[in-house]
Amino acid sequence: MDIKTKTLLRIVKTWNLSEKPEYRGFKCANCQRYLHKAYYYWINRNGYKTPIHFCKKCQKEFESGKIQITKPCLPINRKFFGLKFDQGFIKMCKEIIKKWNTKVKPVYKNFTCDYCRKNIYKAYHTWLNLNGILCEVHFCQNCAFKLKLNRFGKE
Repeated sequence: MDIKTKTLLRIVKTWNLSEKPEYRGFKCANCQRYLHKAYYYWINRNGYKTPIHFCKKCQKEFESGKIQITKPCLPINRKFFGLKFDQGFIKMCKEIIKKWNTKVKPVYKNFTCDYCRKNIYKAYHTWLNLNGILCEVHFCQNCAFKLKLNRFGKE
């Protein structure tokens, strides 16, 4: 595994993941600043399949190998992720995830809803455990309402 992949994994392991969908803005993966656009990187290794977003500052530090990861790794109990979703929703998410091209080079772009593809500034960040792999899917407020996803954030 190359050093960049190891660094991305180390960053993801510092995140405080929630098994319930969270409606919030998008943050830099490292410094946690809220963003409207970001550099997209992908991790598809060691039990994670998710986009990783960097602000311009952290992206430069990441590319130069000088990024500082100061937060500790957090334990994750994977068995609880996705338990409250019905099989139709999980099947739909699997179809979305199948279409992801995780081998693309990093690109600076807007955030989009994984369902309708509209540009968004906030989303329901939704983690699923698909055969031991944690995947994060993003839904705009309209799509979350249609999919009845927003009810999970209120429990």
